[in-house]
Amino acid sequence: MDFKHQARQLVGQRVTVVTVHGKFHGTLLGVGDDFIVMRVNIGGRLRRILIRLALIIALLRLIGTGSGYEPHRSSDDDEWERYLMDEN
Repeated sequence: MDFKHQARQLVGQRVTVVTVHGKFHGTLLGVGDDFIVMRVNIGGRLRRILIRLALIIALLRLIGTGSGYEPHRSSDDDEWERYLMDEN
């Protein structure tokens, strides 16, 4: 199973991406031919970023430490996602 196929299984989940330029924590929104799209919080604002696959060292799914852990998701997240995805 290749990296893109495995990454597509994590779409919609909270992940950490380790790249040659540092770590990014956020929600994986999509996987393209040579990039991934993430929603991250930068400077207190939600941003959509693209990371080239060639720069990725590791892609890790974030999990909780206790049983029944669910990542926090508010209705604002859906609104932000629609806003960011419509951005050109």
